[in-house]
Amino acid sequence: MLTRLLTFLKQPYYIAADSLHFNLLYALLTIILYDGVFFKHATAYSNGFCFLGGLFICLWLIWFIATEILFHRYTRKPLAIFFILLNTTAFYFMFTYNATIDKIMFLNVLQTDVSEVRDLLRPRFFWFMLVLGILPAAMILKTRILPSSRRRHMAAISIAAGIIALIMLGNFSTTDSFLRSNRNLRYYLAPSNYIGSLISIAKLKARPMQNLVKIGEDATLAPYWHGKKKNLFVFVMGETARAANFSLRGYHRPTNEALTPYLQDLIYYKDTQACGTSTAVSVPCIFSHNDRQNFKPGTETHTENLLDILQRAGYKVLWRENNTGCQNVCNRVELEDPCKTGKFCLDEILLDNLENKAANFTSDAFVVLHQRGSHGPAYSEHYSQEADIYKPICTQKDFPECSKESLVNVYDNTIAYTSQFLAKTIDKLSKLSDKYNTVMIYISDHGESLGENGMLLHSAPYKTAPAEQKDIPFLIWISDSFAKDFNLDKDCLRRMAENPHSQDNIFHSVLGLSGVKTGLYIPTLDIFAACRNR
Repeated sequence: MLTRLLTFLKQPYYIAADSLHFNLLYALLTIILYDGVFFKHATAYSNGFCFLGGLFICLWLIWFIATEILFHRYTRKPLAIFFILLNTTAFYFMFTYNATIDKIMFLNVLQTDVSEVRDLLRPRFFWFMLVLGILPAAMILKTRILPSSRRRHMAAISIAAGIIALIMLGNFSTTDSFLRSNRNLRYYLAPSNYIGSLISIAKLKARPMQNLVKIGEDATLAPYWHGKKKNLFVFVMGETARAANFSLRGYHRPTNEALTPYLQDLIYYKDTQACGTSTAVSVPCIFSHNDRQNFKPGTETHTENLLDILQRAGYKVLWRENNTGCQNVCNRVELEDPCKTGKFCLDEILLDNLENKAANFTSDAFVVLHQRGSHGPAYSEHYSQEADIYKPICTQKDFPECSKESLVNVYDNTIAYTSQFLAKTIDKLSKLSDKYNTVMIYISDHGESLGENGMLLHSAPYKTAPAEQKDIPFLIWISDSFAKDFNLDKDCLRRMAENPHSQDNIFHSVLGLSGVKTGLYIPTLDIFAACRNR
């Protein structure tokens, strides 16, 4: 095919069209080739042929008017080819993963690494690019475009605008209801979805560097616990684990079997909601003093967070990284990246030398372990042989090539590995019990879709995201000495764990349990407050 393409490109002009007809055809092909996912979702609103047909015509003419404005003698071919390649890329992700293309998705792209890009750009992508990108681009290159008079172009724009107005106003109530009820559909409409998102990101990045906003400057350490031991918090920042596949939540498979020996000291919170559906939003939100409703993505670059307050109060704060970065949360604390291979490391590397590290702490300490966890699509690369329990597994990154059973199997293996990792973390903390009061907190940043309603991976708009992307696992392990010195009633904690919780609880719960006193603390959001007798 490549040989034929090269031969074709060597030929003289193959097609001739005037600029007006070219723009009409280009807009039509944009709708047909790249907006199929949009119309697939639009049919969920209405299967009526008249409505969908009117929608098709309106979008066709809107794209036509856009090309009339943008495409001129010297910009027509370069812009046409540029948008074809971008449309193909957007369509690939929408078609393959049912992904939405929005500002949050682009924030994730900016935070990703080469390994993640490699996993997503599989051979299937290059076939998409060849058929839907390079071949149409080659046809455009070989088209001789003849000029049309300005009068014809203006008349065509006027007629197109009139037709759009007639269709929309002629069925105004249905059109108005559709636009109001399906705003998230715009994230499936190429090229407006990625153009709008890129403009939003550009505006965000163009903002002048802001001064650091300090919070909790009144923070002081007011120890209320009994005993002389220092305290060691290990906060495991999970990745892409969904609560639906945790046996502690009621899942039919024993995916949390490795934690069975520790159930006496473990509390699982069965109903916990994430702050977002992507790492770029959820991780900063978890450590922010703002709740989900008031947290604004991007503010984490210039605003202090929970880690800054702990450090100010006297805690040694350490962030150990095995993912794509701390999303600006750890900018002012010590950062370690034990994975030096340039590729993925198993999460157990976060535990390397942790005991020796802790032995040298001279104060209370708060250690964050940022997992690779269950990040897709390379699920099979993120767990050890010991966790290879459920088979057959999906080893492809092109999920459509995998059966639903193999996809669930490989994902469940990542959850089993996370359980093993948490069990090993607890073992490490138990060995430090002679020197520290120890506690482990685990919470995932967001969940994951495994094909439910045709959706895969995560990062769906929060308002319309399925429960699988927002329901997350959350658990704590508390050593006996910690519970005793902190006067914590574990039975009370278990009863309270039946109540709904969210990532909004983390900031205030950690402050309350660590003995940090600040005016930002809200006792009603502290999951330990009702079960702590000071």
